[in-house]
Amino acid sequence: MTPTDVPKRSSPRRGAILVAAVSGRAIAQAAVEAGYAPLVADFFADADTQALASGCRKLKGDIAKGMQWRNLAPVLEALAKAAPLPLLGVMYGSGFEDRPYLLDRIAECWPLLGNDAATVERIKHPETFFGTLDRLAIPHPATVMARPPKGAGWVAKRRGGAGGSHVLPSRLQKPAANVYYQALVEGRAISVLFLANGRDCRVLGFSEQWTAPAPSKRWRYGGAVRLASPPAQDEMVRAIAQATRAFRITGLASADFMVDGDWPLLLEINPRPGATLDVFACAKKPLLKLHVEAVVQGRLPGKAPTFEGAAASAIVHAPKRLIVPRNMIWPVWTADLPRPGERIDKQRPICTVLARAGTSRRAKRLIETRKANLLAKIYKLSKGESFEQQEERRKREAAVGAAEHQRTSRATGP
Repeated sequence: MTPTDVPKRSSPRRGAILVAAVSGRAIAQAAVEAGYAPLVADFFADADTQALASGCRKLKGDIAKGMQWRNLAPVLEALAKAAPLPLLGVMYGSGFEDRPYLLDRIAECWPLLGNDAATVERIKHPETFFGTLDRLAIPHPATVMARPPKGAGWVAKRRGGAGGSHVLPSRLQKPAANVYYQALVEGRAISVLFLANGRDCRVLGFSEQWTAPAPSKRWRYGGAVRLASPPAQDEMVRAIAQATRAFRITGLASADFMVDGDWPLLLEINPRPGATLDVFACAKKPLLKLHVEAVVQGRLPGKAPTFEGAAASAIVHAPKRLIVPRNMIWPVWTADLPRPGERIDKQRPICTVLARAGTSRRAKRLIETRKANLLAKIYKLSKGESFEQQEERRKREAAVGAAEHQRTSRATGP
């Protein structure tokens, strides 16, 4: 992505939107492009999210423990009070799939710009979801609630899990009430972005996903590239249309398939804006405007948007613990930017890398090149120091800064 590729910001004029998610930057970016003023509550409060949003606050607590109402409610209330324009409602991203009851709590306070808690509960309840797929004759991998007697060829998934890190070989999964088991299937991981109004849907585009394996996280999400014409396209569109009516899905959503030849198997549906927003950001009509129109007015576009070339995005994970260099200048093709001096543990996300090219193959190759170059730049700026050395230098710099501040305060007076 070159500087001219970066989507231009629109001046907010349609109203303000509260955004609640594990990471809200992509939704905030899409909201700005659509002319809304986003107010973001997430676990990162990344530097670019703060620059994009009309308000941004970091949620307390641990990501591993997930969203907690006691932490979320006061942040949303504070952001709502600071809204620069009339507040339209709350848009949510990942973080609610395993606790949809929080969406009921949100809906008691503000309009919910997305699927309600009951819809998310039905889609993320394995027995209900796959039972409905069976009734509709939509192919999916074999799925059971009890651990298979022979674990080979099966994976364990956490109900409402996201990002792939929760997926384990079934033999490694400890007994738990919130786990189900699915036959491991091979093929291409194809995700379909679609827009729905509870009755009908419009498929907006396709992308292929890949993993970024790590110890005990073989299926961790790595990135995605937009595709022009994937295999089994018609079968996937038919399955999404049936699922939309059955579950009464509304707004932007995505469906994940595993495709082997012309045979697509539906793995899951995420009934909210998902991880591939960035690769569809160049639509002529902004995606978040389409989302709000579908949710509030039940309006769908007459035809799917057209896209030129291919776009890709990928998460850059830290190969080892690091401290973000204070003199780091981030390229224009990066997003989800950590703050200078922030400590990032091994295998945790550092940022997102974006790319556009003429074909999906070139876009993905450019992504890999940019990831490697970015990591090399970060470690070069770290002067080859170990994490412990970086941490010691960070403390020294902080102490010097504090002493300088004290001297300045004494010199200038109250």
